[in-house]
Amino acid sequence: MADRITWYDILGVAPGASAETVERAYQVRAKQLRDCLIADAPVEVADAAARGKKAVEAAWLILGNRAQREQYDEQIGAVRNGEGLARPEPTASRPRADLLDEGADAVYAAGYALDSAILEGLGVLAGLLAAIPARGHRPDRRPVTVPDVRGLFYRACTDALTMAGFRIRTVRMTENPTPVEGLVVGQSPAPGQTVPGFSTLTVWVWHPPRRL
Repeated sequence: MADRITWYDILGVAPGASAETVERAYQVRAKQLRDCLIADAPVEVADAAARGKKAVEAAWLILGNRAQREQYDEQIGAVRNGEGLARPEPTASRPRADLLDEGADAVYAAGYALDSAILEGLGVLAGLLAAIPARGHRPDRRPVTVPDVRGLFYRACTDALTMAGFRIRTVRMTENPTPVEGLVVGQSPAPGQTVPGFSTLTVWVWHPPRRL
């Protein structure tokens, strides 16, 4: 199975997290993306926040529903039949899923009751990450397509780009940031460009400013 971003990564929790932990993570993400915090930010921040909101809401609609979460865990290998949830890991980075390999049709096949919010979230995620090397495959200098990581929170972004074989340069946009995880709002090279493997991708990260 290829390593891919999962709905757990979108919320920043491990696959074995409790329902309460998942809900708290969703609330933190949703609070950070509130319109009142984005109102005075540059337009690129508003655009990335809109993408992030769709992904966060879609993640919550799946992971906040027990039946759909169980089906999703089976799909990504976080559950083994008869063994319950896999043991939680220190971060949300493993296990990964080839979540987008087959697009929305694969999610329909898994039996999810998709509504418009989940479909919008899938649409955002489809542009967030290009193909990531399969587990055990070492990236090389062969050309790769630059993924669109705008709208991802920083940890999921850097983890995914590292697996995809990119070097990462980070530019912090907020001089006096609130101590929360930053949102990726810009990148260079632009999404869709073809570059050699191990190229450096610069990401611009925004935090809500600390209120003095």
